[in-house]
Amino acid sequence: MSCLLKIRAMRDDMSLIERKLADFILDNTHLLRDYSSQQLADAIGVSQSSVVKFSQKLGYRGYPDLKFAVNEAVISASSQQRRVTSHPSQERSIATSFRELRDATYAVLQGVADLNETEKLQHALKLLIAAETIQVAGFGKSAIVAKDFVLRLMQMGKVTLSSTDPALQIQMATTLSEGNVLFVVSDGGQNSDILKIVRQAKSKGAKVISLTRYGNNPTSILADIPIFALGGDTHVRTDSVLMQLGMQHLCHVLYVQMCQALKVDALLEESMNSHNLLDTK
Repeated sequence: MSCLLKIRAMRDDMSLIERKLADFILDNTHLLRDYSSQQLADAIGVSQSSVVKFSQKLGYRGYPDLKFAVNEAVISASSQQRRVTSHPSQERSIATSFRELRDATYAVLQGVADLNETEKLQHALKLLIAAETIQVAGFGKSAIVAKDFVLRLMQMGKVTLSSTDPALQIQMATTLSEGNVLFVVSDGGQNSDILKIVRQAKSKGAKVISLTRYGNNPTSILADIPIFALGGDTHVRTDSVLMQLGMQHLCHVLYVQMCQALKVDALLEESMNSHNLLDTK
């Protein structure tokens, strides 16, 4: 994942000093190449050790590795910008849009893999595989991701509850118990209906897996296992598209792993054949 993308994704969960460092780096990426850790600390008014700790929080061994990663991101962004400016937005070809969205999608999918710890995903898989019943909830834009995951679960023969009606979803959550799982999809993690469903499910002893935009939010805090996606683009045209792709990619990874564990290839083939019969009518 791009270093700058990681900084943007993690910013909301940073301390005041870390945010000052993050904002300075994001606003002055072209200067970082010539800054030592002490110069960066002096420019912001923090200690040199704060710069080192900030670098390590982002997953780098120290400031030199962070500086190298930022410079790589700047070069990559400059290269992409040259391609964009050679094709003004009003004249951009379909081929150019294909290429730009492909590159952005790859960055987001790689970011999803980097953001989520393997142990946490394995724990989510164990719960989903063992669950007697899985309730899936997602409203608005998140409903697209939720509906797709419901279809995947049903193809595997999993007993799945879902509805586009929040009141019905809350009622469904009252029927859950230990051994059941609630899987909620919420971009910002602040949807009031989702929070009601989560609280209801937890009160019944069900485990909750949340899929939200990266960062602490009310839904991820309540969930037993929070997993995350990210949009990675501030442009109004593509942010929601990339967020949806990131969320669906994570759901598809869970789906593939569940299929492997449950050995349901024959069931999937039967499901595909039934769809083919419907298509021929």
